[in-house]
Amino acid sequence: MMRAVATAFLAAGLGLAHGAETPQGLFGTWGGLRTALSDYGVEFEVSYINEFAANLSGGASREAASADQFFLGGSLDLNRLAGVPAAKIIFSITDRNGESLSDKAGLNTLLEVQEIYGEGNYTRLNQLYWEQQLFDNKVLLKFGRLTGTFDFMPFSCDFQNISFCATIPSHGVVENWIAFPGDTWAGLARYNLERDWYVQAGVYEVNPDFQEHKYRFAFGTPFGGQGTREVAEVGWLPASAGSNGGYRLGAWYDNVGGDDLYLNTEGQPLATNGGTPLQRHHQSGFYAMVQQKVWTPAEDIPVPAVSSAPAPRPRPRTAERRGLSVFMNFMQADPRITAKQQIVEVGLFWTGPFASRPQDDLGAAIGRTHVNSLVAQGEALYNSEIAPPSGLPLQPIQHNEYPIEVYYCIKVTPAVELHPNIQIIHAPGGVNERTNVVLFGLHLAVQF
Repeated sequence: MMRAVATAFLAAGLGLAHGAETPQGLFGTWGGLRTALSDYGVEFEVSYINEFAANLSGGASREAASADQFFLGGSLDLNRLAGVPAAKIIFSITDRNGESLSDKAGLNTLLEVQEIYGEGNYTRLNQLYWEQQLFDNKVLLKFGRLTGTFDFMPFSCDFQNISFCATIPSHGVVENWIAFPGDTWAGLARYNLERDWYVQAGVYEVNPDFQEHKYRFAFGTPFGGQGTREVAEVGWLPASAGSNGGYRLGAWYDNVGGDDLYLNTEGQPLATNGGTPLQRHHQSGFYAMVQQKVWTPAEDIPVPAVSSAPAPRPRPRTAERRGLSVFMNFMQADPRITAKQQIVEVGLFWTGPFASRPQDDLGAAIGRTHVNSLVAQGEALYNSEIAPPSGLPLQPIQHNEYPIEVYYCIKVTPAVELHPNIQIIHAPGGVNERTNVVLFGLHLAVQF
């Protein structure tokens, strides 16, 4: 049913010439309703994303899978509605469906090959928070139900492999870091400094209950969970870096922690002695991001800017002039409790690779996901001391997984995008002996 709906929207979009006047979405102003609501300070965003993937090699079997998401979000301008200066209420709801190719085909990858999959196939509240600007927009405050995916370590989701999408720690990598479309109680403060610098800090409740289906619309007690995670970030966003570029450095700490990867409560290796994992009661990590525009053609062609409506989920990068940008993202997680301990990735975005297609994009990226050496030590210890005497099969030793992706974004209309992509995952699961995964993907995004 959902594929048919998406196909109908795509077919409607194909009727519009590329480069035509930009509507706010596939259905324009919704017969004037969107414009009327906007005049009162009510903005809406409605979108649909579908990600198809099929493995050509690697995995346990040849399979195809499709996952999708319907999104409804928006904002209420409290100045227009209630006379509260520089204040807004931001909200969003999602409905996710479909299958994971990583699971269905037994790809054994460390991270999903469809970024839109995960966090539960059901309708749920994502965000509901108060946003306040102060001191001529130098200070930004947020409080309510938030997800760290948008405020810290922000990155686009133009790539389909989740290794190259949005906030790296939140992809099931770091314990207690809830990813979109999940959310939790949080507060954030940002101060915009001179010369394109900023500093910001946030506090997020750690409450696993909000990940369960029965709590998908529950509010709970603010900061009534197991503990908190604190995140701080400093950034420099010069105009020369491009509209999506900049330099960011951040770190986090939480007072909840998790299970030790190697030791039990008696201080013995889990791989040989079993037992209950030793509890670590806090964790920390840090990250760095760089994205810089390095080339603009002489015949630089402006393209229409995207809507300024709120973006409560990772969206395609802001439309800008043609040119080439390069990026690097790095994350180092806690060495005692995080299995996917380190992620590094480099790549490029080429906006308007052809003069005749100034709104199209080409992206390429390669990454390395490093499995914690404590995991490998435990596996090696099991293979030497437990498996042979017991006649059990050996465990594969995990080291590094290397995802690669190349996509081309076709702007069918300003409201409809297609991203065909090829992904190659070398050493899936960090195991060198496994066959490389090669897959074809197709990302469809429709703004209504």
